[in-house]
Amino acid sequence: PRETPDPAYFIGRGKLEELEAIVSELKVEAVIFDNDLTPAQTRNLEKALDIVVVDRTSLILQIFAQRAQTKAAKLQVDLAQLQYALPRLTRLWTHLSRLGTGGGVVRGPGETQLQIDRRLIRTQISRVKKALQKVEKHRRVQRKQRQEMINVSLVGYTNAGKSTLFNALTSEKQLAEDKLFATLDPTTRTLDLPDNQHVLLSDTVGFLKKLPHHLVDAFKATLEEVAEADLLLHIVDVAHPEAESQIDAVDEVLKELGALERPTLMLFNKIDLLEEEGHIQLFQSKYPDSLAISAQNGAGLEALKELLAERFSAQDVDVSLALSYQDGKALDYLYKHGEVFDTDYQGESIKVKAKLPQRYLKALDRLTTNSTSVILNPKIDS
Repeated sequence: PRETPDPAYFIGRGKLEELEAIVSELKVEAVIFDNDLTPAQTRNLEKALDIVVVDRTSLILQIFAQRAQTKAAKLQVDLAQLQYALPRLTRLWTHLSRLGTGGGVVRGPGETQLQIDRRLIRTQISRVKKALQKVEKHRRVQRKQRQEMINVSLVGYTNAGKSTLFNALTSEKQLAEDKLFATLDPTTRTLDLPDNQHVLLSDTVGFLKKLPHHLVDAFKATLEEVAEADLLLHIVDVAHPEAESQIDAVDEVLKELGALERPTLMLFNKIDLLEEEGHIQLFQSKYPDSLAISAQNGAGLEALKELLAERFSAQDVDVSLALSYQDGKALDYLYKHGEVFDTDYQGESIKVKAKLPQRYLKALDRLTTNSTSVILNPKIDS
């Protein structure tokens, strides 16, 4: 065992010789390291092995590039790839950099070419960042328009079943496959809960151990959905042998996003794949604020909806209103977003008693003309 990676090859010289023998014997076409390599380590390994060497970040970026479908996702992948490539231009042109005349060493065309390449990449990075700023601005406007509704975001390790759960809850047909990073773009739909409650549910990109920092930075526009959510549903593949370490990996990314302190409900998914009943009980004893579900067969999903409805109804207030007959839109709004207990049509007004989430009160006030309202028994969750 090595205490630190070898600065030249990441692995030791003896291990490199073993690897050379395996590459030769098996006619290997590429070697993938489950770690980040420095540009120098990558070059040295490729020279020693005479084949392509791919590190962890490079592999993730290649997968992201295959999955990107929308303009926003492609821009984010482009930015991450350019940021990854910039430091790896170093010494790419050293075979030309020492050209000169008269025995002296002067600046050669290689050094000039290196500067040109760096400048081109920096220009591209700047261009992509400007395009992404427009995407972020557009998404901020969308979020502002949705402020009156509760926002719930699905987070979790890649392939934990977030998109399958999203589809099961919203009756959508979002791509959900048994592969890494099937979802790159956030998708938001309305989730209907018991007692006429409605929230916005967002599916997000899956997290990963040792997720490169510049990848998090590139996907900032996407991950802002997580940082600003009212509630996070942390989906865990409880049948995975490394479920515990995957929980830690997700928490690490949430911490980097400044979202670790957001209200969170843990959902232990894929219970249909468990062979031992006691397995889920061990997890739930460690994480009391959790629920066992199966997005695939629907087990626990009704309980989840009821739990969410109960959680959000704690923020409801009872209201008594005297609406004028011109306030039909306000009455419709109450039926749509709240629970109406009684309507009494009198001579000049409609007396209404209802329960409404507190966040809708301002919008209701805008829809009324000369109505009077009294808030009774406010139940606001601190």
